[in-house]
Amino acid sequence: MSAVLSDVVPISQPVPTRRRTAWIVISASAQAQSIAQAMRDHGWQIDHIADDLHSIHRLITGLDALPDVLITGLRFADGDGFQLIRQLAKRPHPPALFIASHQQRAVIKAALALAEACRIEVAGSAEQPIEARAIGQSLATFEPGRMGRAQQIARPPLERDDLLSLLDRGALYPWMQPKLRLSSQEVVGFEALMRAHDNAGALILPDRLISALACHGLLDEATMRMARQTVDFVATALSEGMAISASINVSMQSLSNFAFCRELALIVERAQLDPSWITIEITETDAMADMLSVIENAARIRMLGFNLAIDDFGTAYSSLFQLSRIPFSELKIERAFISGVDEDSGKQAIVRACSQLGTSLGLHVVAEGVETAEELDFVRQAGCSHIQGYLVARPMPAARALDWLRGFNELRFDLPN
Repeated sequence: MSAVLSDVVPISQPVPTRRRTAWIVISASAQAQSIAQAMRDHGWQIDHIADDLHSIHRLITGLDALPDVLITGLRFADGDGFQLIRQLAKRPHPPALFIASHQQRAVIKAALALAEACRIEVAGSAEQPIEARAIGQSLATFEPGRMGRAQQIARPPLERDDLLSLLDRGALYPWMQPKLRLSSQEVVGFEALMRAHDNAGALILPDRLISALACHGLLDEATMRMARQTVDFVATALSEGMAISASINVSMQSLSNFAFCRELALIVERAQLDPSWITIEITETDAMADMLSVIENAARIRMLGFNLAIDDFGTAYSSLFQLSRIPFSELKIERAFISGVDEDSGKQAIVRACSQLGTSLGLHVVAEGVETAEELDFVRQAGCSHIQGYLVARPMPAARALDWLRGFNELRFDLPN
């Protein structure tokens, strides 16, 4: 059956003005020529066409400049596309990859995942047999080099002095993202997400903050500051009659420190807040580390009265038996499984299984990263009890979150049916 244009998964970009170059390596020579002509019709310069990997391997290792895009199949007489991706990953500036293959969809998805894991830009994919013009049209507006530009503007790692300055200036604080209970469409809690502003006022996100704080031995102090502000946020909301809880992300290393746990308890005690209004979130990777320490620290947190959530569930391929031994109260399904779940049967199976597992263990099941009505419809049907994501609200500073919550309680919330 011939594929139509909708079978192609392109990445749309503004029409570029410079000449773009491409290589094509497809085992069927006639089809490679057809694709080349379709690409030329859309302004591409085709520098090389091959039906085997050996010739492309020699070009990759022998030339200084590689093309903007490499269109490739996955299976060849002398190797496969996975070997090609590995070889491309060794180059400092590999071309973007477009995969056109008659292999199973799951195999194509695996190849795309490997490319992304190797930090190779993905230009799109198409299942064969497919009309060459569809590939040409899907790449007509593709602008190469997006990943390269992103890497060029990436900010350097934060040094210890930078972090100490943030702490001294009080420039590190939580942004709050609401959590919605699906059955009643009520906001029942918020997750506190670490943010900061540098001296120039630019926002610093967790991908730079967390690892740097941990590297320089400042994560405990930063987490404690987050905890104090989060507890104040909850106490303020409760004082206004808004019954909401909040969660903070804590590393297992921090929880292994008895003094840290005791200080957490003192923070809620000073605020005259019951600790059950606060949930401690740990990642699945943390939860499946040294089991003796994990059980001890998790049990201590629950003994002190806090709730305990396992975050990013499904990313570490952990032992379900180990999960059953830790006293969690909440399971949060990683957003990677929620994004596009309505169109991905593999993700659907995982989300259903996670939801059923969490429910059978008596846990609240939170779907993270819900952004569309279609994703909401699926996680609701799958049995998730709560959601977080842009469909409800983006993370926001604590003061703005309180204003948002006051307006929410006045206007209510109408989720898509």
